[in-house]
This record gives sequence, C-alpha cells and structure tokens, in this order.
Amino acid sequence: MQITGIILAGGLSKRMGTDKALIQLNGKTLLENAIEICKPVCKSIIISSNNKNHEFCGYQITPDEIKYCGPLGGIYSCLIKSDTDWNFVISVDAAFVTLSFIEFLISEVNNNDAVIPLHFNGNEPLIALYHKNCIPAILKQIGKKDYKMQNLLKSLNTKFTDVQKWVDIHPIILNNLNRPEDLRI
Repeated sequence: MQITGIILAGGLSKRMGTDKALIQLNGKTLLENAIEICKPVCKSIIISSNNKNHEFCGYQITPDEIKYCGPLGGIYSCLIKSDTDWNFVISVDAAFVTLSFIEFLISEVNNNDAVIPLHFNGNEPLIALYHKNCIPAILKQIGKKDYKMQNLLKSLNTKFTDVQKWVDIHPIILNNLNRPEDLRI
C-alpha cells in the first residue's frame, strides 16, 4: 500500500517558545527528524506549515487552506493535496516514532477511515493514519467551527488500535516535545 507522509509543522509552539520544527535534537531539526521517520514507508511527504523557513528541507510545504483550525486544518489542507488514499500523519514534535510502529499501524488498516493508536493515557490522533475519504467529515466539522480532533474521530469509522505493548517496550515512542525541558532526554 502506498501512503503519503503528512508532517504537521504549523503549530504556534507557545509552550516551547520557539518554532519546534527548527529545534535541533541529536544534530537534526525536528522537521528533518520527522522526514527521516516518514521516508522509509511513505511514497511522498507533505509538510503542513505556513512558515517559509520550513522550505529548506526540499519537500512540499502546504499552508492552511482554512486558517486558525489547528491540526484539523493542517490535516485537511494536506489530505486534499495527497495523491494516495492513505496518509500517515505525524506531529513534528513526535520525535521517537519508529518505522516498525508505522508498519504496525499500516497492518491495522481495513475498511476504516482512520487508524488511531490507543494506550493507557489516551489516543494519539496526531500520530495516525487517515484515509482521504475523511475530507468531507473534516470540512463539515470545520464549517461548524469545531476543531477538536476527538470530535472528528467520533464522526469517522475510526479504528482505535491498542498500542500499549509498544509503549511498555519503548516508553517514549509517542512522547511529544512541547517544552524546553522535554528536550533533556
């Protein structure tokens, strides 16, 4: 199955205090790291961003079609540009996702609209798979000015996939780097 990687790099980074995509971790920016995570399994990569400074990486930068909708708007904008049915969405600050984890999520795809990792602390809609047939539901939700990802998941045929064993083995696999202190790993 061919999939497109969608990297969400357009956040405001309020808690971090600076653009997360450009922060260095182990000698690479978080944006470069996210690209490296996606490359082995994704046919193409689209970066959701309104920041021209993210063009350095050489991949398609897609600004928000509809502004101020948060991750929902970024996912929508990239899904309409994607040339594959299935799309792996990853937040730029999810620096510890592995190839085998993505392959596991792909193996869970059936007749669903979305495959969302689920573990003891909740679910992860920004490290997940979305089918292009989610576009109408996303657009409808944006039209209602409801930008909550959890509400979107309720409106879709969503498969919540138990990934607790992954988290038990690799505790930081789904961690997000939100604050400067999170970078001290």
